[in-house]
Amino acid sequence: MQFAYHQDAGNDTLCIQGELYQHLYKSRRTKHAQILAFRNLKDDYLYHYKQQIIEKKSATLILEEKILSPNRPKSKTHLILSMIESKALHKMLPFLNELGVEKLTIFYADFSQKNEKLDLQKAEKTLINSSQQCGRSNILKLECLASLSEVLAYYPKIGIFDFGGEKIESSLQIPILIGPEGGFSPKEKELLRAFPQYSTQEGIILRSQTACIYLASLLA
Repeated sequence: MQFAYHQDAGNDTLCIQGELYQHLYKSRRTKHAQILAFRNLKDDYLYHYKQQIIEKKSATLILEEKILSPNRPKSKTHLILSMIESKALHKMLPFLNELGVEKLTIFYADFSQKNEKLDLQKAEKTLINSSQQCGRSNILKLECLASLSEVLAYYPKIGIFDFGGEKIESSLQIPILIGPEGGFSPKEKELLRAFPQYSTQEGIILRSQTACIYLASLLA
């Protein structure tokens, strides 16, 4: 773990309790003299704290120094994904975060499974854990939209990752939309007709989550 997350990192004192206390003092067996590094995942500072008081269920830390240490993705990769099985989506989030994707928009296409939902609280926890491990000083931004029409209203300039389009290049800097496993409905295809189409041009059919990882590796 490169640092520990605490929403109040940057304050003169930190109170450590609950799950974070268990991790630091039960699992990692942190020594009293050890200096601990924290981020709040909002600014780019790394905060170093001394341990002042360690009790049975909580600890109090004192800020020793803060260091400006940005570690954010250099690209502005934005992927727009039609809703997939929530279990697969949650499993994919750490990979996208660690690969440097800036934003992931989830929407419901006509052929998406409407009963699937993204648990935003669980997703945020997953992303925080991912950043703690890889050292990223922020987390991937998540957004949920209701339909393709809403996506196009928010993002009028996008590219479509589909079969038969131009080979996608790493220099591409527009949001990329990935459709559902069953493809787009005729109505959606009509809405997307005017947008540029991209593909791997290798004749391989990718699942939606595989396409996300592929694009993150290429564009981020």
